[in-house]
Amino acid sequence: MKLSTKGRYATRILLCISRLQGDQPVPKKKIAELEGISTDYIEQIMVPLKNAGLVNSVRGLRGGFRLAKEPTEITVYDVLSASEGNINLVGCLAEGCNRSDECVVQRVWQGASGVLKDYFSKITLKELQDDYEERLKNEPIMFNI
Repeated sequence: MKLSTKGRYATRILLCISRLQGDQPVPKKKIAELEGISTDYIEQIMVPLKNAGLVNSVRGLRGGFRLAKEPTEITVYDVLSASEGNINLVGCLAEGCNRSDECVVQRVWQGASGVLKDYFSKITLKELQDDYEERLKNEPIMFNI
């Protein structure tokens, strides 16, 4: 399985919002600047995330995006399933297969997909946010002369 850019960016965007949101929504332009993602692509990525109830958008001068739930309640699996759709290792698990009756290895793909789902379901945005903040604390300070 290879995650698409959309799934990877969706995770980064929600982590960015999680880190920055306070009383005000996080502006799309700020996310674009920090993450190096175009504002147009951010808009595309946010549609399925809004539909899945993970984010809310606020229009207007002080508009932007807010998490619709607490960071402890949003998992990486939530983000990926909203942005990627089905995240099975092989297409035949989601779409069905004309060989399902005799396919001996299908249970291998089902098991591996289940392990992946379980793994992504255990990681919350809050954990990623904590990892990010820990990494910032441990970065050496550079002084340039």
